[in-house]
Parts: sequence; structure tokens; C-alpha cells
Amino acid sequence: MTADGWLLVETLTEDLEPALVADDARIREWIAPRRWPRALGAAKAKLLRDAVRGGESARLGDTVVVVEPVRCALGGTHGVQVWIGPADAPVPPRRHVAAWDWDARTELAHHGPGLEELIFAREPGAVRVVRTPPEAFGRMVRFDGRVDYFAMASTLEPGGRWQGAVDVLGDDEQVRRFQMVARARPELRRVSGLMHAVPELGGETVDLEVAMLRAVSKGVDVGAGLILLASGVIYEWVADPPPPLDRWAVERPTIDPADLTALRAACAELVHAPDTTRRLTLRVRFAEGEWIRAHAELATVTTAATGHGLLRVRPSVDGESG
Repeated sequence: MTADGWLLVETLTEDLEPALVADDARIREWIAPRRWPRALGAAKAKLLRDAVRGGESARLGDTVVVVEPVRCALGGTHGVQVWIGPADAPVPPRRHVAAWDWDARTELAHHGPGLEELIFAREPGAVRVVRTPPEAFGRMVRFDGRVDYFAMASTLEPGGRWQGAVDVLGDDEQVRRFQMVARARPELRRVSGLMHAVPELGGETVDLEVAMLRAVSKGVDVGAGLILLASGVIYEWVADPPPPLDRWAVERPTIDPADLTALRAACAELVHAPDTTRRLTLRVRFAEGEWIRAHAELATVTTAATGHGLLRVRPSVDGESG
């Protein structure tokens, strides 16, 4: 058997069959096990199926099967890298892959081992497991499929999935391209995913819509966040909120329940009335802090597909109402 590159199989949910999503740097579109023989050949397909099921490396005659699991932060395995080749052939360096989860109940992301070093080029001392959505999505300089991704992540329907390319700006100011693979897990109210580095596919692009929003928000003493109208989740700050709201850029605050209900109601209203604006008062509190009163304005993002809004926030002044 000839040696080829590493194969990447996602195992993001136990309820569905695993799918082959990459063959070395070649992106594969959710190839189910029944289609592996056509894609890889019958012999290799059987070895791959056994490797994914068993999860262990093995030697079968003159052929070796090397298995590398991709573990998540919550104790599971979200993918498997497999290399199949002659026993006397050198094993090539494996692909750079890491896992993540997003919890819809807490609206927080959980980054698996090696993820932040991979996608953000982050120093080990600055790595954290739990992140807010803006901390992750705010580093994406191009995310063409974000509308479809967020639709999947918001509805969390059985069988929901998304795959595409994203370009991420690292702490070293370098842009890197990744294959992002994600599945909805409605029984856990979670989205689970993989990030696979694919430098062979480039990565020097800019999301013009988000770049424009950043440009018009720059220099204004008001925070501007992209928000999902379906859920009220702020997934990126195109302009960080000013003090004392600045912690909102990296921390998910507690929002007064009545104000949160009002915000979600305003989001729902804008879905049906996209050319209008809503003004609100949001009382927010960060960990171990006092309640802060914020003035907010909500409008739809007209340059993108419907379903996304722009929430502008600043500290309220005395006597100001929503």
C-alpha cells in the first residue's frame, strides 16, 4: 500500500456517523463511511473505519495505521487523524488540528488543547480554556460563511452542520487560513467543532463588510458589537466599549433579567422591521463588580444578510433613559 497524507475524520457527535473532512490539505465535504471505498479504495477505507472505531494505532502485516485523536476541553474526542502506509515508510508530520465547543446556555466557548496556540499563535502563558464569542470571532478577518454558521448555531437543529474556510489574525499579526468544521448538538445545547490549519490554501484576505463596520466605528467613544437577532448573542465587538464597560470585550457580563428580556424583544422586532432603531437601557454587572447602567442603540446590519444587528453601547449619563 502506498503512503499518502494524513486523513482527518470528525467525530463531533455520537448520534451521527463520523465523516471524512480532509485528505491532507484537500478539503472533503462530509464524506460518510459508506462513501469511503470510492474516495480512498476499499482496502484503505476498511483500515480507516477500523482505526476510527478502535482509536488505536496498529500494524497489519506490511501496513501501519497511525491514529492521533483530537481531544476537546470537555473530556471527549472531536476528531481522529489517521495515517496509513507501508511499515518501512517514514510517517509524515501530522496536520495541525484542534477542537472547540460553544455552550449555548452560557454563551461561552471552551477551547481544547493547543487551539489557541494554533489559531491565535498565542504564547502558552496567555492561553485560556474559556472565552467569550467576541474573543474568538473578533480575530477573524474573513468569515464568508458566518451567516450560515450562525444560523446553524442559533437554531441547533438535529443534523445541523457547517464547514468552511476562515482567516484568523494571530497575536503575531500574521493571518492564517483554517478549515472550520462544526456540528450542532441540540441534546447538549452545544456546537462542537474542529480547526484545521490549511496554509496551502492561502489566507491574506479581508472581510469587507466587517472591515467597513470597524472603520466607521473607529475613534467613536461608543462600543459597537455585532449581534445575532435570533438569540441576542454579541459575537464580535467591531469597536470595544469604553470604560467602565470595557470588560465587555473579553467578559460576558450578567445583564439584568428585565433588561435582557427587553433586548431580546428588540432583536425580535428588528427582524420584522429592519429599517428601524431601538434604544434601551441595559444594566450590566461584571464579575465581582457593581451594576453599571449602559445606554444602548440597536439597528440591523444592512450590508449583511438579515438576522444580524449592530448594538452600540456607552455608559448612561445621569437622568438618561432608554
